[in-house]
Amino acid sequence: MKNDDEKYMRRCIQLSEKALKFGDNPFGCVIVGKDGTLVETRNKIKENDVTQHAEILAMREAQKLLKTSDLSAYTIYSNCEPCPMCSFMMRELKFKRVVFAVLFPEMGGYSKWNILEDKELLKFKPIFSNPPEVVTGILEKEALAVFEKAGWEMCK
Repeated sequence: MKNDDEKYMRRCIQLSEKALKFGDNPFGCVIVGKDGTLVETRNKIKENDVTQHAEILAMREAQKLLKTSDLSAYTIYSNCEPCPMCSFMMRELKFKRVVFAVLFPEMGGYSKWNILEDKELLKFKPIFSNPPEVVTGILEKEALAVFEKAGWEMCK
């Protein structure tokens, strides 16, 4: 799976660069199933909606395309650790895997609040799923380079 993880992470990084070119925060997201890419998005917060995170846009689009809120057969990729808002959605949508490049310990839904692996959420089944497999550090240096271009503190 590592080759596929790198392939899809490269696409996330490209999308994060595109977001930066549009004057937005540098985030990109790809959702992948057994047949390949289902959805890919970039941040669009500049459109005056703070919920326009790349991951949220991708998850909304995937639900529309699949007409379900069960994405347990899918992997979601992001160039950066998902925030708490995105992490709760990932748990509720029951993703099989969550893969990201850069840890964000100040705000992350994995390294700060550990939403992605919180077993206590299982009390609320079927709303929340079992924790997904979490893979970190895929193409981290390449992803960090985009954040550095944006002048983000996390990279210093």
